[in-house]
Amino acid sequence: MVRPDAGIYDITWTTSAAAAPVDIFVTSDPSGDVGEARQIADDDTDGKFELSAPESEERLYFLLVPENGEAVRIASRLLPLEGGRNFRDLGGYETTNGQHVKWGRLFRSGTMTGLTDKDYEYLSSLGIATIVDFRTSEERAAEPTKWRAGDISYETFPDPAEDDANPLAAVFASPDVKPEDVRAMMTHLYSEILEQQTPAYRVLFHDLTDDNAPLVFNCSAGKDRTGVGAALILSVLGVPRDAVVADYALSEKLVDYSAEFQLGADGEASQDDNSPYAYLRRLPPELVAPLMRSDPAYIEAVLDRIDQDYGSVEAFVREELDVSVEDLAHIRRNLLED
Repeated sequence: MVRPDAGIYDITWTTSAAAAPVDIFVTSDPSGDVGEARQIADDDTDGKFELSAPESEERLYFLLVPENGEAVRIASRLLPLEGGRNFRDLGGYETTNGQHVKWGRLFRSGTMTGLTDKDYEYLSSLGIATIVDFRTSEERAAEPTKWRAGDISYETFPDPAEDDANPLAAVFASPDVKPEDVRAMMTHLYSEILEQQTPAYRVLFHDLTDDNAPLVFNCSAGKDRTGVGAALILSVLGVPRDAVVADYALSEKLVDYSAEFQLGADGEASQDDNSPYAYLRRLPPELVAPLMRSDPAYIEAVLDRIDQDYGSVEAFVREELDVSVEDLAHIRRNLLED
């Protein structure tokens, strides 16, 4: 585990044998090997190491090399950004066949409107080539992405067709609505996200087929539309379902969404009440809470529906996102390493 905190990289690990010695190397190259990296620890046996973050704005990757073992590459999953929202790397996850998702190729995020000059200095070194923005035109206008970390392809989509029968609005209109009703509706809505965002997910996968990476895909919170997209990608790469669900659930552990959406303790607006999220501030906090969660049940509902309707995520991706067997093999070659 790597956690940059207050300028310190707090690196922790476990080994199969107690107190087994581990050498630690650091590099700014997400694919760099031990021969190209700088050694910062030799025969460390206590399972933890701290490193002060360098003055230069660069992303660090660490290679942990156990005695008579292969190097394991790790990095901080959440990028240490001043104005980021849930901007994190999808690298490092192990697949069922023992490969790992490459670091520094796929990033998921919420809105990027708050990124600072210092953040862009950091991001400039990542070589990001594509942003796939799932947000509506209203969301993009309210919180524009003004990218200045190099040239990119910035992809947006027409607003989804509005459904007159808004199930979430119907739930809130009930005078007897309870938090468990909202949670149940969120679980239902995630299946609608899958259908609603299929055109955007199709473009996302075609970008992966064309290797338009490093790539960031985002929505507003970085947990719902983005969470479903991440689950699709990780699943077809061969990441086990429990790890896919854990990645989804990580959002609420990394972000205080009540603070991010400026919700007061009494549910009243604390700032701009004309934003796309103003309706959240007019609801009782206990009813808003299920909306702010990345509850594993939400993503499980999507994966269950896909399994029921298509047999597997791979079958859904092939049938609905127009990704061939050859395309999937190409994506895996580009995004996985031994």
